[in-house]
Amino acid sequence: TNLFGQAAVVFPFIVAAPRFFSGAIQLGQLMQIGSAFDRVQGALSWFVDNYDSLAAWRATTERLTSFEAALSKQNQPPALDRQAQAAINSEAIELNDLTLQLPTGATLLQGATARVAPGEHTLLQGPSGSGKSTLLRALAGIWPWARGRTGLPAGAMFIPQRPYFPDGSLRDALAYPEPAAAYSDEQLKTALQDALLPALAERLDERDNWTQKLSGGEQQRLAIARVLLKQPAWVLADEATSALDVPAEQTLYEKLRALTEQRGGALLSIAHRPSVAAFHERSWRFVPQAAGSAARFGLESGAA
Repeated sequence: TNLFGQAAVVFPFIVAAPRFFSGAIQLGQLMQIGSAFDRVQGALSWFVDNYDSLAAWRATTERLTSFEAALSKQNQPPALDRQAQAAINSEAIELNDLTLQLPTGATLLQGATARVAPGEHTLLQGPSGSGKSTLLRALAGIWPWARGRTGLPAGAMFIPQRPYFPDGSLRDALAYPEPAAAYSDEQLKTALQDALLPALAERLDERDNWTQKLSGGEQQRLAIARVLLKQPAWVLADEATSALDVPAEQTLYEKLRALTEQRGGALLSIAHRPSVAAFHERSWRFVPQAAGSAARFGLESGAA
């Protein structure tokens, strides 16, 4: 574009220069020729002037079409005959011949069968990257690369390592996804205090981007406050206290365990700290399989 613009400035003078130096035309005529050429060149150079905009438009269009194609591909999980069937009204957390795969088709876990009955607080253990979080996603019904059957009691709540909070008032972030009007101010404040967030108890109507406003530890405590507010019988926690110090972690796990026991359920937790293991009697372990096995890991159930 720059080359085209600079060349257009000198081109008419180069063409008309021989006639000017021979005396056939005067200086005024030479300038008229240059002016006329500039007008014609400007009228006919739309494509060159807009080339950068057209290139940006094409790049944006290609990104959007490739994104749409990737989403369509996600909706059709490869290499599996059928997705895991979830039994939402199960009386326990159950796995029945569950197979987990990665989007690439590699098998993480094959034929896993296990059960967490009421009162059997269970710790999910294994090397990093073995598929512990993937197993919780399969239980939640949001991992499409799964086959087999899973059981999850109605009303069970998940606590992710990085919880989501909508922008808006603190009361809306705490009650999400239910409307904040379903809970009284006293219930909301009690949940925050029980989750070791007493400073937030008087800020229920404050509006902010809470994901950016709160530290990692405060976000995890707010997610636990959400659980304490809603009082579920079953809690599935994915390193839900990894950003907390040990005393705070122990205090909150005591409250979560007491809640699930009172409601007749159990805990299923992913954690690496020994202090968390003390709150669980049983364990599910991801055990590496021998070379040549169809799956990378097997699942063993036993005492914690």
